[in-house]
Amino acid sequence: MDFTLIHENKLKVILSAEDMLSLELDYDEMDYTDPTTRKALLYLLENAKNQVGFSPRKAKLFIEVYPCEGGGCVLYFTNLRTPARTAGPGMEPVVFAFDDADTLIEGACKVFERYSHRIYKSSLYLLEGVYRLVVFPLDYSDRLSVYFLSEYAEKLGEGEMLAAFTEEHGEELIRDTAIDTLAEHFGEGERDVLAAPPE
Repeated sequence: MDFTLIHENKLKVILSAEDMLSLELDYDEMDYTDPTTRKALLYLLENAKNQVGFSPRKAKLFIEVYPCEGGGCVLYFTNLRTPARTAGPGMEPVVFAFDDADTLIEGACKVFERYSHRIYKSSLYLLEGVYRLVVFPLDYSDRLSVYFLSEYAEKLGEGEMLAAFTEEHGEELIRDTAIDTLAEHFGEGERDVLAAPPE
C-alpha cells in the first residue's frame, strides 16, 4: 500500500491485490454504505495521517476509486474544505466554450482519462449555438485540468458570475456530471448521439 500526498488537500493511495485481500475489499463491490468498505477507508485514512500527514479532520471528503492492473486499485481522497486564498482560486468555476460536439466529446474524454480526480463537478449548457462547459477544478495549485481543457476549448473566464450567467441563459444539457457522462457514453468513439448545435 502506497500513500502519496499530492498536496495538503489531496491524497493518492495505491492498493495492490494483496492489500485489497487483507482489507476484504472487492473493487466491484466497494460502497461507502457497506460497513466493510467504511472500515477499510477509515483504516487507510488513519495510516495516511501517520505516514504522510493527510488529515481531513471534519471536512467533507470526495473519494474516487479506479481499478489498476493486477487486481489492485487507486483511491483519491480530496478534502473539500475551502482553501486559503494564498493557495489560489480553489473551487472557482471555469467556463469553456466548444465550437462543435466532436471537440467537446474528445476534450471531455481525454480530460476524464487524465484528470478526472482533479475535477469536482462539471455541467454542460448550450448557449447561442455554442456548448459551454462549466468546470469546478480541484487542482488549485497547478491547474493542470484547466490548462489541458484549454487545448480543446476557448476559456471564457472564471468565477461564480460567469457560471451563473451560463446557467441562467443557457439550455442545461448535463448537470454536475458532464465530463463523466460524456466519457462514459462516448469513450469508445461513438460520436453521433450528441447533436451538433443549431446554426
